[in-house]
Amino acid sequence: METKSRLAIFALVAGLVCFLNLLGIEKAILAITAGYMALNEIQREGKNGKGLAWAGIGLGIAYIITITILGIIYWPQLLELIKHGVK
Repeated sequence: METKSRLAIFALVAGLVCFLNLLGIEKAILAITAGYMALNEIQREGKNGKGLAWAGIGLGIAYIITITILGIIYWPQLLELIKHGVK
């Protein structure tokens, strides 16, 4: 019986967790990195979990794209908050 890659499971969990709070970029990067490491481990050692690894990578990328788009859209409001302070 082949075992699931622990890195693949970790990538999926990190990909899900990055959506739970604002500024989860570090978790998204971690999900992407762990996902690619899991894919290498799966190929090298013949473990299962390729779908989990790809899901972690996809979630990490989706989070980064979402935050980037929101940052572009709301940049003027953010500058106003910084300039005048939060009231």
